[in-house]
Amino acid sequence: MDFMLNPKERAQKYWMGFLYKTLIECEKEFKWLSFEVKGKLLEGKGTLELNNRKYHLKVLCSPFFPNRFERVMVETKNLIKCADTHFNGDGSLCLYHPVFDLKGRPYLDLVEVIPWISEWIYYYDKYLEYKVWLGPEYPHN
Repeated sequence: MDFMLNPKERAQKYWMGFLYKTLIECEKEFKWLSFEVKGKLLEGKGTLELNNRKYHLKVLCSPFFPNRFERVMVETKNLIKCADTHFNGDGSLCLYHPVFDLKGRPYLDLVEVIPWISEWIYYYDKYLEYKVWLGPEYPHN
């Protein structure tokens, strides 16, 4: 009765196929990240640089996470981590709005989310310069 499963339930039931499909898609598109499946979790690590600042990133993906499937963590020290710089309460990056950007879909594929990391880095760099977020955003209330 798999046809009755919603997309999240299907991803959870076939989690290994879901994670390896995601790994293959992401490795093909993003050579700067290296991926590995660890149990029911896909983990990617990589570094991006802008204006002599290195951003060490860890990308996590699992259909078992509550709400969104991905978590993008910046492991660089001394970052300003707050709502103004688009960090979630769990320390992950706030890269999209869960209602407006999903447009009715239950989740975004990781391959769609990763490009927003470089956009976040650009706007974070501008935040350091101007002390205001210049990128697009939704109210966080």
